[in-house]
Amino acid sequence: FHGSGIIPLLELRVSHAHEVGHVLLEHYDGQFVHAIEQAESSAIKLVELLVRYFPSFRDIATYHTHTVKFLKRAQICVADLYNAFGGQQWGTFTDLEQLTIFADYKLPQVLRHYHVLEYASTLAQRVDNQELLPAESEEEVEIRAATIWACELLRRKMQQHGYAMTAAEIDQRLWLMGQETTEMRPYHRTRTIYY
Repeated sequence: FHGSGIIPLLELRVSHAHEVGHVLLEHYDGQFVHAIEQAESSAIKLVELLVRYFPSFRDIATYHTHTVKFLKRAQICVADLYNAFGGQQWGTFTDLEQLTIFADYKLPQVLRHYHVLEYASTLAQRVDNQELLPAESEEEVEIRAATIWACELLRRKMQQHGYAMTAAEIDQRLWLMGQETTEMRPYHRTRTIYY
C-alpha cells in the first residue's frame, strides 16, 4: 500500500491471480498440490515448474548480454511451503540449500545499513532521494545481484565458523532485522511485480 491506500500494480496482480487459476486448471487439476508432488521433493524442480508454467514467476532480467535469473517469488514460494509445513508433507524438500536468498528491496537496505553493501555515490544519492529505479535497469539488477552474492559470501563465512544456514534462513533473519531496525536509509524504489 505504501501509505497511500492504493495497491501498486493492481491490474497486474489481478491478472496474475487469474493466471494462477488458469494454469492450475489446465496443468494441475486445479490443485497446487499436484505441482508439489510433480516436483518430487525437489525445491529446484518446483522452482523450475513455477517458472515454466506461470509467466508471472519468470523473474529474469537481461544485464548487458547476460541473462540473470533472480526467481525471487518462485524461490520464496518453496521456502514458504517448507516453513508452513515444518519441512514435512508438502514442505519436504531435499535440496532447499540450493536456493539463493530472495532478492527484493528490503535485503539490500539491511545489507547497506550494516555496511555489507556500499552503493556508488550517484546510486546512493538516487536511492536516498527515493528516485524510481526502473525494473531491469542496470542499477536495479546490480543491486539485486550484489545482494545475492553478499548473502552467499555470508553463508559461506558462517559455515566456516560452524553455523550452517541455508540462504532462505539467512534471508529470513536479515528481513526480520530490517523490521526491527527503524533508522535505516531508504530502500531502492522499483515498480515491479517480482518483489
